[in-house]
Amino acid sequence: MSTAGRQPNQNTHVSQHDRGARYSDRTDHGRVRAGDLTSKAIAAIFVAIIAVGIFFGFKYFEGRDQVNAEIHYVSHEEIDENKLGVWVDVTRRRPEEPAYCIVQAYDFSKAEVGRREFALAPDGRESVRAFVEIPTTARAVAGDAYGCSSTMPPYLDTEHTIYE
Repeated sequence: MSTAGRQPNQNTHVSQHDRGARYSDRTDHGRVRAGDLTSKAIAAIFVAIIAVGIFFGFKYFEGRDQVNAEIHYVSHEEIDENKLGVWVDVTRRRPEEPAYCIVQAYDFSKAEVGRREFALAPDGRESVRAFVEIPTTARAVAGDAYGCSSTMPPYLDTEHTIYE
């Protein structure tokens, strides 16, 4: 369908005023409308919240890497019905600082029946194989290593360790 040879419709001529009303041309000549300011403020707040979230997320993951010691479960042995011995390997990044670790004992249903915290003295050794006896509330059949921290609780004694 070609438009060649057609006469323009008399109704196609639109005045500048009608075009502005139809296509909502700005007639405020550069003034900032209240809606523009509100949407810019919301966008700025949203960007600030995301930036703060990224900052604290980075700080969180950076802090996780600063744990002084790592613990790995090696083996366990049943000492009696109320005690389980667990062998663990502990590796420290900064052996001149104290650390502590937690080991656990489990029964047949995988319920925790014992837990023990033990301190690591700042003795200069990077790697330690420790045998820790865990008192249990029921017969234990398995042990595990829970984790370590370099933030020492005040009730643990680093001068008299239990694993040596």
